[in-house]
Amino acid sequence: MDFFRGLYIIPWSKNYISISLDVLIVAFLIYKTYTTLRRTRGIQLLLGVGIIWISGSLAEYLGFELLEWILTNIRPALVFAIIVLLQPELRRLTGDLARIRLLRLFFLKPTFDLDPIVEAVRIMSQEKTGSIIVLVKDISLKDISENAVPMDAQVTSEILQTIFFKNSPLHDGAVIIEQNRIVCAASYLPMSSSVEIATLGARHRSALGLSEETDAIIIVTSEETGDITICYEGEMLHPVKPLELKALVSSLMSGTRRSKDDSLRKSKEKDTGVSI
Repeated sequence: MDFFRGLYIIPWSKNYISISLDVLIVAFLIYKTYTTLRRTRGIQLLLGVGIIWISGSLAEYLGFELLEWILTNIRPALVFAIIVLLQPELRRLTGDLARIRLLRLFFLKPTFDLDPIVEAVRIMSQEKTGSIIVLVKDISLKDISENAVPMDAQVTSEILQTIFFKNSPLHDGAVIIEQNRIVCAASYLPMSSSVEIATLGARHRSALGLSEETDAIIIVTSEETGDITICYEGEMLHPVKPLELKALVSSLMSGTRRSKDDSLRKSKEKDTGVSI
């Protein structure tokens, strides 16, 4: 409140630029925080914290000494509770900030030969082989790949099909591809914390979870239906036809998103038609 009261006494002729930038930056951060937390359990936690904080102020105003004492001692710990309990959402928020176009100028442009990837996905879709293929863009996945099986192999359709073959020891988990090399296999991705996707299988939930925290493109084939799904920036594109897979991935790689028609619809998290 002191900030807004001070606006009346600041000489706007000298400070309007810095004040405008200050307000815009704060508004942008609030907007990004809200859009990141609105479909997660984090928003419920923040609402609970807000209720406790307001209750403490009301207790002080109404003279409820015991309640005021309890809430006054609880409120300092709420900051640490938010940091600990909102770790996935905070990682997602920092990832969203890293996706700003201006910041992408400082990243190495990813390069991929999509033909062997598309061919492998097409065959695995026909054979109903479950798979998760992660294409790394600007945000590094080193913390995930370090806990997986290292490979450093050339990307070929045959290798991808062999990895996800049902009896293969590496078929569980995801393959991570970076700069046209298979970095690792059998990597386990963070599950999405969205409260609206409880009906999705583990494969799609983990793919969506990684897309919420990074700018990676994740291609999933269903073990039950053979359907192809793409997860990107917290959204699910489903179903994707094999013939349009390469064009869609190329457009996401370049940062230009093709308009979605009847054959490719944005799958909301509440959609129950996606199976593992």
